[in-house]
Amino acid sequence: MSPAHAPKSICLVRLSALGDVVMVVPLVRVLQARWPEARITWVIGKAAHPVVAGLASEGVEFVVIDKPRRLGDYRALWRTLKGRRFDAVLCLQASWRTNLIYPGIAAKRKVGYGRDRAKDLHRFFVRETLPDSPPHLVDGFLQFAEALGAVVPQRADWRLPIDPEADAWCGRMLPNQPFIAVSACASKPERDWPAERWAELLRRVHERWQLPTVLFGGPSPREVSVAREIAAGSGVAVLDLVGKTRIPELVAALSRCRLLVAPDTGAAHIANAFGRPVVGLYAVAPASRTGPYGNLGFCVDKFSQAVRELQGLDPASVPWAHRVHDPRAMQLITVDEVFTKFDLILSRGET
Repeated sequence: MSPAHAPKSICLVRLSALGDVVMVVPLVRVLQARWPEARITWVIGKAAHPVVAGLASEGVEFVVIDKPRRLGDYRALWRTLKGRRFDAVLCLQASWRTNLIYPGIAAKRKVGYGRDRAKDLHRFFVRETLPDSPPHLVDGFLQFAEALGAVVPQRADWRLPIDPEADAWCGRMLPNQPFIAVSACASKPERDWPAERWAELLRRVHERWQLPTVLFGGPSPREVSVAREIAAGSGVAVLDLVGKTRIPELVAALSRCRLLVAPDTGAAHIANAFGRPVVGLYAVAPASRTGPYGNLGFCVDKFSQAVRELQGLDPASVPWAHRVHDPRAMQLITVDEVFTKFDLILSRGET
């Protein structure tokens, strides 16, 4: 897009999930750098909004909604945007729920995904489609900036804002020394690592390095129960903050940790945005697709093994969005493998 046709208004639509919303931030930064005068509006889900709410102080306008469930929900959003016409709408989510949002947003250009990610008739709701997506989700989001004419830098620019009140809370609640952050539960149980292995890992890590450990997670009964099982089984003192932190506090806390260990969760992307080492545990999906962007060296990735052994398929031939929906997948990850990643970070001073 030439300077004469530089966009003056850009609308992003990405409602969820927490980690995906964090991974949209480098796209926002590219747009801000290329067209600093452009008005950026982001239609976002209420649950995920707090992780990026600080961008409002930098001029990003948020239209915060509950996930639409009925026609009246869509009409309410369309009324909010009535009378506005954007130069471009970037359709960053492809599902029935979000695809039905796009007809109610007026824009000169509506850019959506190519064949590999165009689910639920996505291509019928957009006017332009991208090439097939590169392996990682962040690169897929950055393709939207390229479609508008921006040049994407080699290094992702995160600059995820930290809420001052949440940071002050962390100063009061967290250890005043380097600590290990643990986010044990993913959004789906199939992506969880067994609690007894978490307990063994924390016991071995404590014996070796004596660093404080802090457990993070949401308030669901599953997460609370798993945290208690891990703490009891490890036999070491841990600070259990599962269900006790809001998203802004989680963001501030992960900016302070020495490292994070987690399965495929939003916490992994938050910590990575602050340059914290992430020991990521992946088997349902590959780390190359959903892992900590640009920093996959500390991940334990069993996706290919799970595809071969549990599904009898060739990992090289499965489609981009393939997943191993099998509870046995995460059990392929051993404690020794995860402990080795800790050793790379803590004993050899890696950051």
